[in-house]
Amino acid sequence: MEIKINNLTLKHLIEENRILENGFINNIQTTNGDLLKLKIHTKIGDKTVIFTSNYFYISEKSINAKMNPGGFSSLLKKYLFNQRIISIKQKELDRIIIFEFPSCYLIFEFFSKGNVVLCDKEYKIIKSMRKEKWKDRELKKDEFYKFPTSKGKNVLTENVKDFIKDIKNNPKTCFGAVIDILNIAPEIAEFVFEKNKFEKLKNAKDYNEKEIKKIFQEIKKVYESKSNLIYLNNKILYSIKLDEKKEEKVYPSINNALNELTQICIKKEENKVELNEQIKKTNKNENYTEQIKEFEKKEKEFKLIGEKIYENYNKIEDIINLIKKGKEKGFCERDIVKKINSLKQYNIKKLYLKDDRVIIEI
Repeated sequence: MEIKINNLTLKHLIEENRILENGFINNIQTTNGDLLKLKIHTKIGDKTVIFTSNYFYISEKSINAKMNPGGFSSLLKKYLFNQRIISIKQKELDRIIIFEFPSCYLIFEFFSKGNVVLCDKEYKIIKSMRKEKWKDRELKKDEFYKFPTSKGKNVLTENVKDFIKDIKNNPKTCFGAVIDILNIAPEIAEFVFEKNKFEKLKNAKDYNEKEIKKIFQEIKKVYESKSNLIYLNNKILYSIKLDEKKEEKVYPSINNALNELTQICIKKEENKVELNEQIKKTNKNENYTEQIKEFEKKEKEFKLIGEKIYENYNKIEDIINLIKKGKEKGFCERDIVKKINSLKQYNIKKLYLKDDRVIIEI
């Protein structure tokens, strides 16, 4: 399960992790899953920060690192060990963050496959985690780092008069024009339009200045907001409440959410590695082909089971709580099953109170 965050959630994540500023780099490692791991000493103690291709977070759990990673993490350690983090900033509202140190910048690109770039104070590239090349920029040693072109203007710094002018000159619907002009997540634009009952299909040129100004102000208000609870919808984390009907799970903070969800991803990768190791051990076996098919079948089954459990997490938790209540009241297994199944939304096949085991159809 690959978790994604939009540019607003990234903005809130940086604000949530301000404690890292003025911290000192104690160690840099690569995890067994090839994630970048930084140990940072802050004024409230040591913090372990994990960087994936989509986000970063302060880890609450221990994540194993490679014994001798070499390469990129070793080079970063050479330049950044015991260096103070002056600031952590988001580039406009892009999915890019910049860690500033006294003598260099560490830039994280949280889009596409992700990348990490170490530059000097003139933005000359010392090293990038991975070499990449586009028609207008290149990431390799001794090139000057060029930020990718933003997908739109920053609503936090854009002038409302310019925005009105741009909307009026756009041939699309007002909703399409807003997505074209501003660097905002489409789902947030949709949230603003629905909440304020703006007509999505109405042509941009048919909106008057007062209406356009209202649209701008409402979007800006969202991007100026502080995060409260965090919502998981369709494998995307949102730092504002968009739609109660689509809500899967609620978290108290972005770090809390990313800790739990990343651990699920790591566990899946570990299981995959373990499965691959088992496959390698069968190379000398006469039934090699058949065993590989069996392992692949089991992998699909495990993946399906894991996804089903995740999709029905709240329902399973409800059933367990109802069983506990029934057990506390002294009901027998048959009565507990009968009462819970009568609610229709649940289907218990077997219940074994002595073994603390239940079979549920989901």
